Amino acid sequence: MGLPGVRPKRVPLASFEFLECVHERDIARLEQLVPATVWPARRPAPEPLAEPGYLCLVREGRLALLGTTPSGHPIMIALLEPGSIWSTLGTTPAPQVFAFEPAVVSAIPSSVLEKLMRRYPPVGMGVAAALSDRAALLRQIVLVVGELRVEDRLRARLVELGGRLGIATSQGVRLDLGLTHAEWGLLVGASRESVTSAFGRLRAEGVVSTEQRTITVAWSAFEEPSEGSSSSAEPRDARAALPAGEPWASAI
Repeated sequence: MGLPGVRPKRVPLASFEFLECVHERDIARLEQLVPATVWPARRPAPEPLAEPGYLCLVREGRLALLGTTPSGHPIMIALLEPGSIWSTLGTTPAPQVFAFEPAVVSAIPSSVLEKLMRRYPPVGMGVAAALSDRAALLRQIVLVVGELRVEDRLRARLVELGGRLGIATSQGVRLDLGLTHAEWGLLVGASRESVTSAFGRLRAEGVVSTEQRTITVAWSAFEEPSEGSSSSAEPRDARAALPAGEPWASAI
């Protein structure tokens, strides 16, 4: 989650990949037209972020983009970090988004986006490419999720989030997201009861330890044998080159 007391800088609009072709004077105008909306952690999406007809740009904080499993449970399909986008454009229902931490999002109305695309055609191509990648990821997740046990999905999500948001300690990677078991259920596509049982099994296996809502993921969960290595080879030490207390993501 970053170093304590260090507030990440807000991503300027010019840093979004699909806006790289836009002249700086038009970027300055866009900053005036598109206000930055503050989204408190773990609260419903503020207007206009849940309304149709917008392209939403994450400028600060981290959010989870949710899809739905075949069984009807919400599940995280992407971690939206600063520089990411999602869309409420078109006639399909707006996607569910969950704020892990306080976030700042700018929502570009469709009318403004259309003018940008007419003036700068590569903007449209950039947006289409980003959203196509997201759609492909969703298809992969829907195919896989039904074949994995809840504890396997939870283990994979803990490793993913630990790699991005965790803090290195001597015992493992600490995640202090403050999520309830129901909220973890949103991230793995399972009920609260199933998540509670899965956490119990992972604790029994030594994969995680918990203290209230703080979770420490054991270093062994991050170790992956290299391709072609024999079973007697030493596992990769995920702690290499990472001082204790530094953001785990800094090593990736």
